Amino acid sequence: MKDDDLIYLFTGTSEIFIKNRMNRIIQSFKNLETTIIKYDMDITPLSKIVEDAITVPLLEDAKIIIIKNPKFLTKNIDAPKEDVKMFIKYLKNPLETTILMIDATNCVIQQANEIYKVLRNVARIIDYPDAEEIEIKGWIVRSFTSNNIEIKDDALNLLMEYIGDDQPRLSQEIAKLASYVGKGGTIYQSDIKLLVPKDMNNEIYNLIKAIINHNLTKTYHIYNSLTSNIKDPSVIISLISNKFKELITTYKLLKFGYSQSDIAKFYEISSGKAYYLVQEAKSFRLVDLEYYIDKLAELDYQIKSGKIDKMVGLELLLLKLPA
Repeated sequence: MKDDDLIYLFTGTSEIFIKNRMNRIIQSFKNLETTIIKYDMDITPLSKIVEDAITVPLLEDAKIIIIKNPKFLTKNIDAPKEDVKMFIKYLKNPLETTILMIDATNCVIQQANEIYKVLRNVARIIDYPDAEEIEIKGWIVRSFTSNNIEIKDDALNLLMEYIGDDQPRLSQEIAKLASYVGKGGTIYQSDIKLLVPKDMNNEIYNLIKAIINHNLTKTYHIYNSLTSNIKDPSVIISLISNKFKELITTYKLLKFGYSQSDIAKFYEISSGKAYYLVQEAKSFRLVDLEYYIDKLAELDYQIKSGKIDKMVGLELLLLKLPA
């Protein structure tokens, strides 16, 4: 095998697409007796991975080592210099019985990183950038088709509306729907409404986006959808307010130079969730976010002081503010 058949680097943000490609590559080694070993760099030192990589397997033809959360590719390499040197030495002369797969999904890679510079020359780099809606829809359709299941166009659109582009969650809902209708079945809008809960965070984000863009039609549509599921307007106000605060905080953290991994640590969330939060914050202007935060604070005061009914106040905020 060539060196770039022994070392793979997966980059990008499309988690499911990357996972599927990794599985296909693993299956391509099915003619070999292999062991799959997974390491998470959040808990495993780089020295342990190097030690395993240079060890010849005893009972198998080869072993596949998968590395998750490769912090050694970021701006601040979180590993001793000696370990970095050992790893680079291995990358330049890999063992033929070790297939190394580095899963850098949602990882912000530093182009000047010394390990990455070596990987560009010795690894097969497979990149899946953020998928367009049409690509995700195509993937959903293919996932159902593989089980001889059809999904109607309006059901597909509703599934995307409920979940957005959260690929891991979509994967879970696809499995649930496929199990429900069975092989040869058809998925209708009614099945989506029955089985798929809406992603409330995605719904609130879309509502905020519609408000700031002064899209009253979409604002009204999302608002009606929310009130059909959440009867208390105070809960909706709280959700909107918390999301605005999260967006403002993230926006300011980015301005202070925080990276995606820093933001993941700040909120104690996964790198994937941090990626989407960063993208959301970047899609707005700070002045717009602050304007509506002030309006929400004013509404909260008016409701608590009895000057306005909470339902009426919420509708005025969402539907009747001037452009």
